[in-house]
Amino acid sequence: MTGSVGPAEGQMLDDARRNGHEVDVLDVVSPAWVVRSRRAGAPPLFRWMTQWPLRTGRTQTARVMRRIVDQGSYDLLVASGLAACGFAGRYSEREFVPLLWRGDLDFSAAREHLTEDFEDVTTAVDRLFLEDEWEFDKALSKGSRSAHLRHHRVPASASILRPLADPAPAPEVVVLHPERADVDRLSHQVEALTAVVEQVPGTTLRTLSVSALFRRRDLSGGRAFDAVARARLAGATHVVLVGSSRDHSAVGDLLVGTGCAGRLVVEETIGMGAWAADHGEVRTGRGMRLAGELAEMLAGPSAPSPAETDARAAQDDVFLAYRHAMAARVDRGFEDLAALRHPGPLDVFFSTSPLEDRTDGARPQRVRNMADALDESGAAVRMSSVPGVFDRRIRAVRSALAQGRPAGLFYGENSTSPIPVPRITAELADAMREFSAAGGTSVWFVRDLHWLDEIPGYLEDADVRRDIQERGLYELESLASAADRLAAPSEESGEGFNALLERHGRAPRAWLPLPPAVAPANTVPPGLTQPGESGLTLLYAGGVSGIYGLGQYLDAVTALDPATRLDFVVRPGERAELDALLDERGLSGRPGLRITTVPLEWYVPLTRSVVGVVLLGGEYARFSFPYKTMSLIERGFPILCFDDMGIASFVGDNRVGLAVARSPEAIRSGLEELGRSGAPGMVDAQRSQTWGARVATARGAGRR
Repeated sequence: MTGSVGPAEGQMLDDARRNGHEVDVLDVVSPAWVVRSRRAGAPPLFRWMTQWPLRTGRTQTARVMRRIVDQGSYDLLVASGLAACGFAGRYSEREFVPLLWRGDLDFSAAREHLTEDFEDVTTAVDRLFLEDEWEFDKALSKGSRSAHLRHHRVPASASILRPLADPAPAPEVVVLHPERADVDRLSHQVEALTAVVEQVPGTTLRTLSVSALFRRRDLSGGRAFDAVARARLAGATHVVLVGSSRDHSAVGDLLVGTGCAGRLVVEETIGMGAWAADHGEVRTGRGMRLAGELAEMLAGPSAPSPAETDARAAQDDVFLAYRHAMAARVDRGFEDLAALRHPGPLDVFFSTSPLEDRTDGARPQRVRNMADALDESGAAVRMSSVPGVFDRRIRAVRSALAQGRPAGLFYGENSTSPIPVPRITAELADAMREFSAAGGTSVWFVRDLHWLDEIPGYLEDADVRRDIQERGLYELESLASAADRLAAPSEESGEGFNALLERHGRAPRAWLPLPPAVAPANTVPPGLTQPGESGLTLLYAGGVSGIYGLGQYLDAVTALDPATRLDFVVRPGERAELDALLDERGLSGRPGLRITTVPLEWYVPLTRSVVGVVLLGGEYARFSFPYKTMSLIERGFPILCFDDMGIASFVGDNRVGLAVARSPEAIRSGLEELGRSGAPGMVDAQRSQTWGARVATARGAGRR
């Protein structure tokens, strides 16, 4: 049973065919048979079976499904995708295998029919099969009451890409993207990848939807997934897999299984990053790092593809594997977490908000990168303040410790707003105390306390401000008393936090400096892009609202040489606000001004020399540690900041830029000096200021 047909289904059906299974495929949305074996006439299907009004009166459709299943004498029922799982949960009286794919759970509570589909399946089954732990998180946030197991994967067995051999035609790169791709983002990606491809004479690049490698018409026409994929990738020598979708893993499995892992580059989204971690030979990267990996791959030695093989083992039979998995006993609260499968010390990662697959915004990037770094030495148990996630994962942690598992690091961090459920705050504090008592180390990281500050235009409603401040102070005091150490982005941040606390009648705290860091997946090798024109570009990337004090920087640049380019990389929703600020200062018509909403990771400058400006005004800038500081280091852009900002000592100590006084003259002088000396510590900073080093600092923190 399925609601759609793509490579995800094609991969399973290829395996079934190779293992001699006979499979019927029912489209539960139409409803209609996509594949029907030659048995006696099937019971008729009716359009009313899937109409919304009949979801509450299920007897009629269940009766039809009973006749279908009984007459087919099926050994196994499989529901592929949320629509099919919901359908089976409502109408199937037989046990079925519920397979949920990446993206199936990416919907809001306003999507009533999808919410109902998930409710129906998690009520009907005691286990769900999902792609990875990030999908486990989503299932819990949707109210899952089922055990969470991983999909079974099988390799492919036929050559897909054109072999690399001498002599051979020029390489051809295919960029595979989601069916419903963000058009703007995809255009930026293709532009950057094309710039790399053009440096290799004769190389071509084309784009193709990943779902186009196998469609319903291919299945109904009797064609196999591997054969269709080979035909639609005809001529391709290298593949770049960008974005994420229900079909990405299946296509990645196909390419790896056919010996093409060395010619595959995968964008390190959360889901595909987890997939690639199981295939160490696959190149990965984010943003321009992805383009750099493609450039290195194209410049590497050519080699023929491995010989084709059709060798099969019994464990490669995916339907047999699911049949065995369904027969095994499992507790509904079980999750197949990697952290519970390795014997090392147990690590725990808590973030107020769940992981997000975003490359903009400081919080989602910091949360994801820290979670990834904590997994490097052995997977950690990940949890958030979402009650469904927190409750099940905290039980798993307590159970593991009770069974004698050694405690490692319990790292947690706040968000831009306090934890919304006070019960979670109290239980998190208790869990940290228990973890430390078991011999582990607990650290609570505070990104900022701006909600305690009086910032014009922020939290102007007195009742809202009072509520947030009360909950925030309760959170801080509860977790500061429970954790071994309280951490801040820098010593200056800690001093600023203490000033705010004292202003609200609270005692100062001792703070462990834990600045954000460099993610190797984002680090761009030098000289990657085509040389731009001569001259200098000042790059501002970040927020525009009043909290950032951007006006002070804009006032300063009005006196700069008009030949200096000004680039602004901002969020789409803040473009109008930036336009207004530029108009106020007469900068909107300035030559060399460019505003773009392209993500910083895909930003391509027009000049060879770029200086990243972190010239923020206001009290907030004096003790905050803007995340863009590390993003600029990842790109290799020297940094210019004000000498009274919280990042000034970090920039100077690591020789990645200059800190200057708050005046146009000082800015001009600083730019000239950066032009002469550059940032001699940039390469060292990219290597040393890593998230792994940040985790090591947290592990070494003792109670103070």
